[in-house]
Amino acid sequence: MPPQAKASTTEPLLLTGAVLLAVVLAVAIGLTLEEDPGDGGANASRAEPPAENRISEEQREWGQSLARREADDPTALGEEDAPVVMVAYSDFTCPYCATWAQETQPELVERYVESGDLRIEWREFPYLGDLARDLSVGALAAAEQDAFWEYHEAVFARQEELKSSSDPEGDLREIVDGIGVDLERFDTDLRGEELRGRVDADFLEGQRIGVSGTPAFIINGDPVMGAQPLSVFVDSVDTALTATEG
Repeated sequence: MPPQAKASTTEPLLLTGAVLLAVVLAVAIGLTLEEDPGDGGANASRAEPPAENRISEEQREWGQSLARREADDPTALGEEDAPVVMVAYSDFTCPYCATWAQETQPELVERYVESGDLRIEWREFPYLGDLARDLSVGALAAAEQDAFWEYHEAVFARQEELKSSSDPEGDLREIVDGIGVDLERFDTDLRGEELRGRVDADFLEGQRIGVSGTPAFIINGDPVMGAQPLSVFVDSVDTALTATEG
């Protein structure tokens, strides 16, 4: 499992005051994956005030600072200078993450990413066990060959098979072979320390801002926790766009 984050007043990603409170409240309202995922759970609609009434300018600025905006980032979708950035923390073994990736993300790409208004930056948050961490490292190994999104789609599509498999490593190699990844290079990257360190860094970043489960999103400072309905994301992105124009 990824290492636990240690509190430090010098960490640049550690939130304070109203920003931390907003994230913690969002987690408490919308993210209950570690409990019964039946009624409500991560799919429960959030009962919160409109974003314009609860996201301060300070929090918007923090949300923008969280974005990496790295040129040619293979784990990001959208223009580097898009006015709105969604930072998405996800676990490849989380069923709600699969639902969001398969149903909601394509809608957001069509509505906002293709127009240049939104950038989605993926972060690895494998909190559900060793398989989750291995799949996260595999995602970055695929990204090294510019195949992150093909891997993303293929792994989520076979999530249940991987979780119940007696040979998940063999099944993963079959998946990456199917998306055209060089297996020898993939295996080398998968077993190296560099990519594991990057996964751990994503995990620690998420912990420091109050993320305790997946999926979790920060949209220009607006915390959206769980696989909420598409309308929740549309409202958040539209409000963020309006705020950038003000």
